[in-house]
Amino acid sequence: MALPLVLALLSGCDPHDATVSGKYAMYFAARTSSNIDRVQRTYDPVDCEYEQTDPLAKEIDDEQVFEDECWKQKIEAEKVFQDDYGLKGFDCRTFGDAPYNGNSIRIRDAMTPGWESQYEDFCCAEANDDDPNNDPDGDILTANDCTVRKARYMSWLDDKAFYLSTGEVQSWREEALLTSEGDLQLTIHTTTPFGDVRFGWVIKPKFQPTECVDVDGVATERPTFDDDNWIDGWSNTYEEDDGYTVYLLNAGATQVNPNNNGDYWYLDRTWLAGASFSRFGDEDAYMYTTDYADWNDVATVPFWVGRNDEGNVVSGYPLDESGQYRELNCGEGGDGCSQVIDYADFVDVLKDNFNYGGVDRDEVRVEPADNEFQDYGMLPQDEFPFATRIEDNSWRTTAAGDGTTAEGMDGWSSVSPNYVRFKASRDEIDALEVGALDSPLEGDFQLLFYSSDSSGSVWAFTGSFSIDKIGEDVWGPDAELNDIKEAENETPACGE
Repeated sequence: MALPLVLALLSGCDPHDATVSGKYAMYFAARTSSNIDRVQRTYDPVDCEYEQTDPLAKEIDDEQVFEDECWKQKIEAEKVFQDDYGLKGFDCRTFGDAPYNGNSIRIRDAMTPGWESQYEDFCCAEANDDDPNNDPDGDILTANDCTVRKARYMSWLDDKAFYLSTGEVQSWREEALLTSEGDLQLTIHTTTPFGDVRFGWVIKPKFQPTECVDVDGVATERPTFDDDNWIDGWSNTYEEDDGYTVYLLNAGATQVNPNNNGDYWYLDRTWLAGASFSRFGDEDAYMYTTDYADWNDVATVPFWVGRNDEGNVVSGYPLDESGQYRELNCGEGGDGCSQVIDYADFVDVLKDNFNYGGVDRDEVRVEPADNEFQDYGMLPQDEFPFATRIEDNSWRTTAAGDGTTAEGMDGWSSVSPNYVRFKASRDEIDALEVGALDSPLEGDFQLLFYSSDSSGSVWAFTGSFSIDKIGEDVWGPDAELNDIKEAENETPACGE
C-alpha cells in the first residue's frame, strides 16, 4: 500500500515542469578535453611505430611522414572513433609558425590523423576565394600558398584541433523554480554520446536597477541613471522581437575604460539581469559573457562612442581605425564610410557586422560574424541557427554635456550570445508565482559556454521552452535573512 507514496516521492525528485526542444553543438578540444580523453581510453591504442620520429633529425623525408604505414593505421582508427561518436574533426592552426615551424614530424604528432588531406581546402583563404589562380598546391607543408582563415568573433576556432559533436536536446528532466532571491530558473538535463548534460538559465523577473542618491539633501532611491526601462530597451532592438520580452544574460560583463584599456569596469551586480550555466559530461562551464569591447590582435577597443550635444560622434569606436568591425553598406541612407555619424549609425555598424553582413568600402563582401560557426567551424546555420544580439541604448536620455562621459551605459553597445525571450509581457513575468500556471510560459533561448577547466572546449544550446509549473526553491537561504541581518546591523535603508 506504500507504493503510490513512493512513486509520488520519486516523481517529486524528477520534475518535468516544462517542455523543451532544441539543439546542442559541442566543440571538444581534441587534446585537452576530459570528455574526449575518457572515451578514447576505451579504445586499444594503435600498436605501430613511425619510421621517422625525431623532429631534430638533420634530414627528414617530408613526403614519407604522411605516407607512413603507421600513420595510415592511425587514420583508420581515427575514422572508427569519429564514426562511433558522430564527430567531425578539424584543425586550422598555423603550422608554419612556432612551435611547429613547418616541421613535418611535429605537425604529424600534433594533428588529428586524416585531417592533413583536408587542411588546405578548408583552412586556406586561397582555397575559399574567387581567384582560381592562387589555389593551394595540396601540400600542407608548403606554407607560402596558405593564409589561414581567421574568424573575427569566434577567434578561438583556429587555436586548437577540435571535434564537433551535435545533436537534438531530448530532455529527461526539466526543473523550473523561483529561487529564494525571486529569480526564475530553468534547468534542463539531456543525454549525449558523452553522457548526461545539464544546462539552464536564470533571470530576474523584476529586474530594475536602482541607486540611492542625494536629492536636495535627502537620500532617495531612483532608477539607475534615471533610466527605468532596461528590459523594454532590450525588447525593442529587433523587429522580430515584437510580442516578446527579452532578457540579456549579462552576468560577468565588463566595460573597458576608453581612456585606459588596462582599466576594466565590472558591471555592478544590480545591473545584471541573468546568467546561464552548464556541465557537459566531464567538463564544467563558464558563460561566454556579453562583450562591451572588440577584442582583436591590434587593440582592445570599447564598443562606445562619445557624442556632442547635437548627437554627432566625436570620439570612440571606430574612429581610431583599430577596430576590426568597419562600416558596411556605405552610402545606404546617405551615410558614407568616412565616419560613424551618430549613435544609431554606430549600432548599425555592429548589426551589419554581426547579424547581416554587407559590402565594405572596397566593395568586398563581408559575411556576418553570426555565420562563423558555419564558415569556420563546420556547423551550418540551417543545422544550428546562431545569432548574436546587439544592445541598442538609444532609448536612454543623455544629459547635455555628458555625451563624452563613458561612465554608465550612454553611448555603449554590446554583443551578446546569451539571451532568453518570453512570449509574455513584463507584467506577466513579474507576476509569476510558485505552482501550476494558468497558461504555459513560452519562449526561446540561446546559450554559449566555454570550459571552466581551461581545456579550450566551447559549447552552445539553442531552443524553445514551454513552462507549465514552477517549483519553490527549498535549498536557498531564508528569504527573510537579509531583513534579519540588516536589522541586526542597524543598516539604514535609503531615505533614512
